[in-house]
Amino acid sequence: MKSDTIHIVGAGIVGLCAAWYLKKAGFRVTLIDANDNTEGTSFGNAGMIVPSHFVPMAAPGVISKGLKWMLNSKSPFYIKPRLNLDLVQWLWHFFQSANAQHVARSIPVLYELNEKSKALYREMASEAGFAFGFQEKGLLMLYQTQKQAEEEEKLAEKAHKLGATAEILDANGLKKLEPEMDLEVLGGLYFPGDAHLYPNQLMVQLKAQLKQSGVTFLPNTAVVDFKCKASKIEALVTDKNEVLSVKKVLLTTGSWSGPLLKKAGVKLHVQDGKGYSITLKNPVLRPRIPTLLSEAKVAVTPMGQDLRIGGTLEISGLSKKIDQQRVRGILESVPKYYKNLTVPFDQETPIWQGYRPCAPDGMPYIGPSQSFSNLFVGTGHGMTGLSLGAITGKLLCEIITNEKPLIPMKPFRLERF
Repeated sequence: MKSDTIHIVGAGIVGLCAAWYLKKAGFRVTLIDANDNTEGTSFGNAGMIVPSHFVPMAAPGVISKGLKWMLNSKSPFYIKPRLNLDLVQWLWHFFQSANAQHVARSIPVLYELNEKSKALYREMASEAGFAFGFQEKGLLMLYQTQKQAEEEEKLAEKAHKLGATAEILDANGLKKLEPEMDLEVLGGLYFPGDAHLYPNQLMVQLKAQLKQSGVTFLPNTAVVDFKCKASKIEALVTDKNEVLSVKKVLLTTGSWSGPLLKKAGVKLHVQDGKGYSITLKNPVLRPRIPTLLSEAKVAVTPMGQDLRIGGTLEISGLSKKIDQQRVRGILESVPKYYKNLTVPFDQETPIWQGYRPCAPDGMPYIGPSQSFSNLFVGTGHGMTGLSLGAITGKLLCEIITNEKPLIPMKPFRLERF
């Protein structure tokens, strides 16, 4: 095992976590990334570790709600209309997955996955060289309407069946949790078992620890093709016309995984779910607890002395264009819930955008390829990529080293569609 080597393509949170565990297992690891690993989807997200997010995105009622949102330029969801076969196929599989049976099967799996990931982040935070603001303060979901209150009550019931703690709070209960915030809400649902961290710090520190341990990084190097023979990938072809011989390959390229795997003849249904965020530096006032504004689908997370606000799921074909209206919709929602919290926004406000890789059934892809004996993939986590990064890296390590995975892997197989 100690003489084995692996090339990991994609240095986001999943790739870095996989490298962390594979290096501990004795592998020689090379991490290849198209950028310099100083920005990307893993940096600007809401930083939430969410066992509370156990309902998959593909669920009954989501399609009708999504169609209504399509008509609102400031809504939290948008699909750019276009004639694209991959998108059509993805939408068909999403439609097929959005049923009660799929949700019932997925709930305990996603809950366990997030719980185990939280434990791994807790363990990582205790190691020397790490100080990325890991805190277990829970997650608060604030709602303003009776309709949303009923939805949160149903979610709490599902949580209780899993053995998770979920508390419906009135104004007095919310005041105890957020004494400094002037809330304009009907109530809130509190999950004390959730956690959060500062993803920017985690990414920088994890990369530093990996470099120190001997992991090789090839930044600003894009893999553009594969050289294959029979059922093995023999080499990676880069945009620098380099041909890198490989023994094992792990692909963790997020929303780019589908187009890249297509070069090797492997079909993977993944669409980009672009999101936006801004980070307020040292605001005078901020919530204490990570919060979701339920109707607006906006995340508000304290990170160190900063405050990050983010949202939107925009499937637009990896478009780099920032939709200012949707960013404005995110930020305008904040003072509607927090009457004493305003968010400055003008032409100079730095806006982060990142692409969350979405599988049509709301379940990640984790495991080996049936087409190539030395190819493994970890992607498709949607909006919970950070939350599931640690457990995904651990599971991939166990699969690659032929250990028994911590949990059954059938729900995450690559060829399930």
